[in-house]
Amino acid sequence: MNFLYPEHFEMKTFTFTLAFIILSFLVWGQFREAKVTDHLMNKAEIYPVKNPEINEWIKSEKSIIGNVFTDEIVGNTIYDLQTLNSIQQRIYTYPDGTIGLTWMMGFEEGSWSDRGTGYNYFNSFEWNDYPLYIVEQESTGWPCYAPLGEGGEIVVSFYYSSNEWYLVFNKREVKGEGDWESFYLFGPDGYGISNPAMITNGPNHTCIHLLANTRGQEYLNQGRALLYYCSMDSGETWDIEHYFFEELGSEFFSWIPDDSYSWASPKGDTLAFSVGFLSEHGFIMKSFDNGESWDQILVYENPYAPYQGGTTPVFGAGDITQSVALDSQGKAHMVFGRMKYYYNAQGTQYYFPATEGLIYWNEDMEPLDTTMVSSFTLEHLIENGNLVGWVIPNMGDSTLLGWGQYYVSLTSFPQINIDEQDRVFILYSGAAAGFEVGSKNFRHIYGNSSNDGGLTWNGITDCNTDLIYVYTENVFPAMSPTFYGNKIHFFFQSDNAPGMHVWTNEHDPENNSIVYMNLDTYLFTGSENYIHTKSETGTLVNYPNPFDKTTYFNIDLLTDSHILLEIFDLQGKPVRTEVMGWMSKGSHRIKLDRGALNNGIYFFSIQTNEKVSSGKMIVH
Repeated sequence: MNFLYPEHFEMKTFTFTLAFIILSFLVWGQFREAKVTDHLMNKAEIYPVKNPEINEWIKSEKSIIGNVFTDEIVGNTIYDLQTLNSIQQRIYTYPDGTIGLTWMMGFEEGSWSDRGTGYNYFNSFEWNDYPLYIVEQESTGWPCYAPLGEGGEIVVSFYYSSNEWYLVFNKREVKGEGDWESFYLFGPDGYGISNPAMITNGPNHTCIHLLANTRGQEYLNQGRALLYYCSMDSGETWDIEHYFFEELGSEFFSWIPDDSYSWASPKGDTLAFSVGFLSEHGFIMKSFDNGESWDQILVYENPYAPYQGGTTPVFGAGDITQSVALDSQGKAHMVFGRMKYYYNAQGTQYYFPATEGLIYWNEDMEPLDTTMVSSFTLEHLIENGNLVGWVIPNMGDSTLLGWGQYYVSLTSFPQINIDEQDRVFILYSGAAAGFEVGSKNFRHIYGNSSNDGGLTWNGITDCNTDLIYVYTENVFPAMSPTFYGNKIHFFFQSDNAPGMHVWTNEHDPENNSIVYMNLDTYLFTGSENYIHTKSETGTLVNYPNPFDKTTYFNIDLLTDSHILLEIFDLQGKPVRTEVMGWMSKGSHRIKLDRGALNNGIYFFSIQTNEKVSSGKMIVH
């Protein structure tokens, strides 16, 4: 087998070539990283949080302090590229409390001949052991997962060999047990298909809806086109095959890049998916008759698309990572990462890797344009209520030393879902100011939520404040569309080095953990008690830091609580414990003397009523 792996693509210092664009659209010119000048490495570009007293829809950040959560490593992988862009549905929490979860898994470094779908199952009491083998019988990529039938499940991925691309399905009648039954789907005559996105609906989830990219020569004047497929009988036959969306044709898109589309979880016969959001347009396609007909909804319009040649000014657009959801009325809500681009006279496209900003939009809003997305500031997004994610300052400073390359913005890989109360929940992977190793900052998983359907937002939550996560690279979050037990259920990939081995070759191959986590929804919505730290960060902070003799922690307690302060060394070994006793609700200032602590870096945690907040401090 000869697989085309992203790690074989060319890379240049500060002019990284976005390789999947080069291979797929050579006549369009090269897509390069614009030089990161000094002002792009500090708060002038990593934009500070706006004053919440002026912009009331932005609330102050809170950490998961006093969090009620469950987390567990459910699998691993050395192959660490989970998607090129958007993350498709990979986890589903069932009404009986069971969970099916899939990810890209591979261990044969170099050849990746064992690359395919990793799968684990939660039986409502415990997870299975880590899988040793992929689901498929052949090496595949980019899985999607969905319920199927009365109690079954289905996985789809794609296979490539000798210029032949097709989709590989594996299904079984009972989730979590039994043998997988394989079947295949091929593209139009003379064309392959790849990078599937799949959802199911209908009676007992027997209706499969599928999007896939074409492979091979141009398809209807596009370098790659997006095709739609529908099966009403669990994949036995296909009622709709190779459906081409005229509304997404060459008039709007030079090509449809891999993973530049994302399904919403269906609401009855109402379907929706987002598409685009790179340097061209961004649309939501919507169907009210289960895929028989489609309406085009403009979200973002770019005056330079399709590109006609020549130099352009720097313009704001999307970074191609996106997610969409439907509320109880069938209204579409979506989020996508913000990015800046320009073309030079030779047709080479550049992007700015220091761009931040997670953009929210729903159907009640006017379409966005380059002015609203904005090239150099976040002002328009804030004023219009579109900004829901950014780089969180650390002790008032959002400066970053550097970051791992994913060819996306600093706030990207979003997930959005909406519960039965029409509360909106968002997750994304963002650069974490103040958490770095060497010359690069780590990424954390962050969340935001809205209790009123996107009118106002509750503030950003750092999901990686636990000591085992604060100094790890946490990326590629995937969230279940269902909210079992009043919790959000999601997973992410975590390792000890910023960036990737696959594709960007930023570090040696190493084991990556697949971490499942669930969090009570009130941690996002604020409807229950939590400790609020007097800081702008997603973690508890002390001041001064670094310190020589004494430092202080400021906390607010919403209930009377027992307080325990613990100090750990870099290996996680406890070196000091301070029992602070009971404290009444309200504001408190906790004093910590240096004592016998040697010079160095330490972790600390403050626990109250079985709830923990953590952070980092330096003694000198």
